[in-house]
Amino acid sequence: MGVEVSVENLTKSFGSQNIWRDVTLTLPSGEVSALLGPSGTGKSVFLKTLIGLLHPEQGSVIIDGTDITQCSAKELYEIRKLFGVLFQDGALFGSMSVFDNVAFPLRRQGVGRAEAASRAEEALQLVGLADFADRRPLALSGGQQQRVALARAIVKKARILLMDEPLANLDYK
Repeated sequence: MGVEVSVENLTKSFGSQNIWRDVTLTLPSGEVSALLGPSGTGKSVFLKTLIGLLHPEQGSVIIDGTDITQCSAKELYEIRKLFGVLFQDGALFGSMSVFDNVAFPLRRQGVGRAEAASRAEEALQLVGLADFADRRPLALSGGQQQRVALARAIVKKARILLMDEPLANLDYK
């Protein structure tokens, strides 16, 4: 089951550059939504604002009934547990194996070692990279790295899955 995300009168700028102004929308629970637009129009900034990595100048972001623009760091940490995120650049840790990259969010949330291993293996199987678990991300192609990042986003079985350019580096099959 998903979680409704509501954005009300959201405005974000960097200095004098206005990224977007007075955005209001609702992403219904259990629905798939897409944000489309040309490069440089603030789609990635919007996703980072939804998870509280960027703070808007005005407006609210309501996740599961909590306005994350007004909550404490501890509350924001708890809200972020609802998310699985696939960043545009993958955001993989080069010093960790593929397996450890995928298991990382589970370990961070205190999931037991055996369960984290099982779920990471399952996620790698889903994206076709089970045989690459011991490799480092830099030893993989761009498409393979993107699939590792996808596995890491889905391994949590999160209630909200945000994906920024999820297919950009993937091969056509």
